[in-house]
Amino acid sequence: MSIPAATATDLHGTARITTDEERAAVHAVFERHGTPLPPGTVTVVFAYPGHGVGERHPQLSGCTNQMLLLSTASARLSHLGITVAAASTEPPDRHVHLGGLSRSIARFTEDDAALVPHTDVDEGRFLLRWTMVLGGPRDGLLVTGITDSVAHTRAVIDLLTADRLRDWATAAGADPASASAGVTATYANGADSLGIVAFEAGIPLVAKVGPRAVIDAETAFVDEVNTRLAAQGTGPLFPVLHGVHREGTQATSLMEQVEPLTLDNVVFGDKAKFALAEGALQELEPHLRLLSVLYTATAKPRRPTVADYLFRERFHAVVSHEGFVDTFRAFFPDWEPTAVLAADVVLPTGERLPGYTATTRWLDDASASLLPDSGCLVHGDVHLKNMLRRADGSPVFVDPRTVWDGRDRPDIGFGDPSYDFATLLHSALPMSGLLQAVADGTSESLLPELPSVPDGTLDLSGLTTPFTVDGNLKRLEERLLAGLGPNDPSILRARLYVGAANALAGWLKYERALATAQTWLAVYAYVLWYLDRARTELA
Repeated sequence: MSIPAATATDLHGTARITTDEERAAVHAVFERHGTPLPPGTVTVVFAYPGHGVGERHPQLSGCTNQMLLLSTASARLSHLGITVAAASTEPPDRHVHLGGLSRSIARFTEDDAALVPHTDVDEGRFLLRWTMVLGGPRDGLLVTGITDSVAHTRAVIDLLTADRLRDWATAAGADPASASAGVTATYANGADSLGIVAFEAGIPLVAKVGPRAVIDAETAFVDEVNTRLAAQGTGPLFPVLHGVHREGTQATSLMEQVEPLTLDNVVFGDKAKFALAEGALQELEPHLRLLSVLYTATAKPRRPTVADYLFRERFHAVVSHEGFVDTFRAFFPDWEPTAVLAADVVLPTGERLPGYTATTRWLDDASASLLPDSGCLVHGDVHLKNMLRRADGSPVFVDPRTVWDGRDRPDIGFGDPSYDFATLLHSALPMSGLLQAVADGTSESLLPELPSVPDGTLDLSGLTTPFTVDGNLKRLEERLLAGLGPNDPSILRARLYVGAANALAGWLKYERALATAQTWLAVYAYVLWYLDRARTELA
C-alpha cells in the first residue's frame, strides 16, 4: 500500500507502512487478550499510553478525550463491519469505567510495547499514541506523531467510512465516486446481522453486514425467491439484490432501498403495540397475498426436514443453548433453571398452566400429528419488523430465516407456511409490544413486582400484558388459518400456536434484546400460553 501525500495532514499525524514485526506484535497481544483480530476483514486499532500519564508527561496527554470518542468510533464503524479495538500499557482496572468498551482494550506489556511505537520515561515504558489499520484498502496504514487525538479519531472514522462505501458501491455495480455522501441511515440489527445502513451511490442502497456463510445463504435464497415470483408475473418478495461484498469470514449484501417504516408501526391501535387496530388485517393483506403466491408456486409433496425441529425438538435445544444459560444467569442469579422450567405458571387471568418441562414432554408425544406432509419456500420470520413497503406501496419483506440455531439442513428455505404465519402471530401478540417496552425503557413495568423464587409455582399473575384474544387478533388468526388450506382446522390451529410458542422461545436466548428480567418472564409466560392453546385444540 502506498501512502498518499495528503494523508499525514488529513489524519493529524505522520503516516507510514506498518512493519511485519509491528503487525505480528499487535496480533499476538490481541490473541493473548482473548479477542483475536478477525482475519481478512478491516480492523482499526487505536493505541494510547494510559489515563493520567499525560499529567506527569505532557507529551503523552490526550488519552481521556480520545477514549471518549472511541465509543463513537466503535458504534459508527461496527455497523460497517469494521472492528474497532484499542491498545494501552495501563492496567485493566484503570479503564474499567469505560464499561463494555473496556473489554476491547488489550494491554501491552513493556516487552510488547518495545515492538511497536513507544516511549521510555523514568517510570517505565508506555505506548505512544498511534493508530493501525489492518485489512481492506488501507491495510498496514500506521499513523504516529498524532497532533490532535480528537480530530485524528474523527478523521479515521471518515476515511474508513468513505473507503467502505466506495467498496460497496463497486460490488453493487455502481460508480464508487458517487458514494460520497456518507451513511444516510442506520437500522437496528437482526439476529444474524452486524450492521444495516443506507447510503447513496447513484442509486439508494441498503448494506447488510453479517457472517459470510449467513449472507451467502440468504442472498442465494433471496435470488431464488425473487426469480420464482418473477416467473409468476409477481413483484419481488425481497428487495432487489445488487451485489455482495465478501471479505474473510464476513460479507455484505447490497440491496434496493425501500421505505423504512415497518408494519409494527402501522397495524397497532395502541402506542404500546399490544392491540391490533381495526384496519390491521387490511394493512397486512398485500403481504399475505404475496406470500400465498410464493407458497403456491413452490409447493412440493414432501415434509420439510426442519419440521420436527421447529414443532418439537427446538423447545429442548433452546433451554440447553449457551445463550439461554447465560441470559438466565444474568437475569436470575439466585434461581435454578430446572426449578423454573418445572414450576407451574400462574397467569394474570388466574389460569394455572403446567410448566415448561411438563408441557414440552406432552409435545414430544403430540407433535407427530402436527408435522406437515408437504412444504414450500417460506420466509421463515414474518415478524412485523421484517415487513415493509416500497415507495409505490407494494409489499416487501426483509431478513428471511433459513437456518435456526446454526443447524444446517439440505433443503434450505423449504418449510411449512404455518410457521411463517406463526411468526407473524407471535409478533402481533406479544413480541412487538414487549420490544416496544424495551425500546421505551419501560419493560420493568411489564411486571411491577418480581415473583419470589419458584417453589413448584412461578406466580406471573402480576404481568400487565393481555393474555386474551380480542376481536382483531381473532380475525387475524382466522385469516392465517384460511391461508393454510382445507386441512383439519384443529391441527392447523395447534400448529400455528406451537409455532408461535417456538418463535417466542427463541427470544429467551437474547439478554441484550430483552434487557430485563421482566421482559424475559413475559416472553416465557407467552410460550406456555400458546402451548396451552395448542393442547386445547388437540384435546
